[in-house]
Amino acid sequence: MAGRIRKIKVESHQTPDLTMATLHPHLDRQSEKQLCMFFNGNVKFSLLYKGSFHGFSFTEIQYKCTNQGQIIMVGYLEDGLVLGGCMSKGLINQNTTVKDETAFRFSADQSESVKTSVTTVNFEYNAIRFDSDLRFQQSSVRGNALSVTGSQLEGEKILEELEVYRVEDTCDLLETPWRELTSNEEKRNLLKESVVSYKPPTDVVSQARVLLVGPVGAGKSSFISSVCSVFHGRVSIQAMVGTAARSFTTKFRSYTIKAARGGEATPLVLCDMMGLGETDLSGVRVKDVLHVIKGHMPEGYKFNPSEPISSASKGYVEEPTVKNKIACVAFVLDAGRVSAYPELVQEALKELRLKISDLGVPQVALLTHTDEVCNSVAEDGKNIYQSRVIQNKVYAAGKLLGLPVSCIVPVKNYSSELELNCSTDILILSAVDLILQYVDMFCDECEMSKSAP
Repeated sequence: MAGRIRKIKVESHQTPDLTMATLHPHLDRQSEKQLCMFFNGNVKFSLLYKGSFHGFSFTEIQYKCTNQGQIIMVGYLEDGLVLGGCMSKGLINQNTTVKDETAFRFSADQSESVKTSVTTVNFEYNAIRFDSDLRFQQSSVRGNALSVTGSQLEGEKILEELEVYRVEDTCDLLETPWRELTSNEEKRNLLKESVVSYKPPTDVVSQARVLLVGPVGAGKSSFISSVCSVFHGRVSIQAMVGTAARSFTTKFRSYTIKAARGGEATPLVLCDMMGLGETDLSGVRVKDVLHVIKGHMPEGYKFNPSEPISSASKGYVEEPTVKNKIACVAFVLDAGRVSAYPELVQEALKELRLKISDLGVPQVALLTHTDEVCNSVAEDGKNIYQSRVIQNKVYAAGKLLGLPVSCIVPVKNYSSELELNCSTDILILSAVDLILQYVDMFCDECEMSKSAP
């Protein structure tokens, strides 16, 4: 894509918060319009980091730009050339390579602007690299400075300025919702009562055992804690969560959902386990997931990626009964990464889908971190089914897993909140309601098997 970009001039606009109110972006409005042409739909930029203000340090960039959704880095050289790159989900851990289908790099001068797609974004120590063609880094030739190297440059060039902007969709709400959602106290109470009063439709199954499966950091443990929070009446942490590249959850744990804090247990049991890793030794193996579903995994079993469970493992359940087995599998995917998971994770998810289907176990999917990819959802969860962004993410999840979109629900977990929110509760409870519908399918199969001659 090409377009004329004027020489950069200082102009004050688009400050994201009061602490940035006196900060003047280097990007002028005409140049901003040209960069906006690189995106589908209407977007705007909100300044997150400015080198000359915050300090030319990758530590500051990391601090200001982590968990900010889609961001664009804009570097300015002395000769007027502007170089930059865009990634779909902000900055993440160092020493990580992320496959990003929407990432790109660009260059712009006074005559033209050029956008080039890239396949990976590499987060290195004090550097960010877009494929092998563009690299922003701490300067090796001048202290307290940032520099850039690239295929179109001769050697390392010192940046006069570096800015990072959050890319925001300005028209991400559809005129009519793509799914209906009633969001009020009455609906929340009805959904809660539906879960509390739920009973499996057969005597063969006494509990609705649901296994949450997904990549490391997708939000499996957070969803369990969010469900518990809804029924406890306050935000609480039931299953410990983390943000590390390796799975924070290392043991197989079952959480019985209670009708209230200290109240009676419901038949719903949410099972947590180690997540799928981006390397062979950073997460659970597919074989172990299948052992859990079949009922062989003992409570409290500690996963070891280098040593899958076997019949010789301590506590291994040789002959599992229906009460040991999983009635429904809920895949949990991060909305911000659903189109950018590494190939190893994608292959594991697809293999699990096929093998779980062969076992006859119903499957659904939960799409988490929706508030991080859509500002309208972050502002109010009731916008979730009116969001074009979330709709596209749900379709992307369906494509990845091979699931119909009717089996996929977006949710918003409780993370930093201190108080419950009605819209968030309803999204969580709606997900539980869908899960229980699929548990019923498992129960029906069990009843048929019982009646078969």
